[in-house]
Amino acid sequence: MPLLYLRFYLGSLAVLFSFHLGGHYFLGFPFPTPGTLLQIALGTAFGMGLGILYHRLWPLPPPGMGRVVRLFVLLPPAFMFGIGLLILLQAQVALPYLVPLLAWLTPAYGSQEPTPPKHPS
Repeated sequence: MPLLYLRFYLGSLAVLFSFHLGGHYFLGFPFPTPGTLLQIALGTAFGMGLGILYHRLWPLPPPGMGRVVRLFVLLPPAFMFGIGLLILLQAQVALPYLVPLLAWLTPAYGSQEPTPPKHPS
């Protein structure tokens, strides 16, 4: 299981880094500095951590209205955490959108089985 999350994290970083680098060459964005890449990596890790935590607390329901309700309940806190990271790191503007996106996508790479409740031993 952790290997799936690591693979998803590295794949997400590769896509985001290449998107940022492509923005430099095709749209004239500033060249990504190591600090910018670190901010993206931190935002991705934070969003994935939220996604894993959300999946533990409220597993993905079957497709339907339950997923829509879950989406609207869980994305606002993730968005606010992204804004907090933006202010804390004085990062790029896309960071508040990156955290909820990864929090939303991460549970699809986890266990598709609902997480069994933990019983105290």
